[in-house]
Amino acid sequence: MSSTDLPACINAKLTRYFKQLDGEQASGVHKMVINDVESVVIKFVLDFVKNNQSEASRILSINRGTLKKKIQQYKL
Repeated sequence: MSSTDLPACINAKLTRYFKQLDGEQASGVHKMVINDVESVVIKFVLDFVKNNQSEASRILSINRGTLKKKIQQYKL
């Protein structure tokens, strides 16, 4: 597994996150990871299709309304 594959990157981020807690209790980890990954994927696909939302929604297999909500949610 290379250090640039997605699972390795996520593991590295989670390792840093838990080390930085310094004894504090973790919370919202699932949501944090999903939001980080989802926003990057959506931004990448939008850039790839030059912001064509119909094509992006097709590639992502989500409907266009959902894509629009996520664009607003992540301020893309």
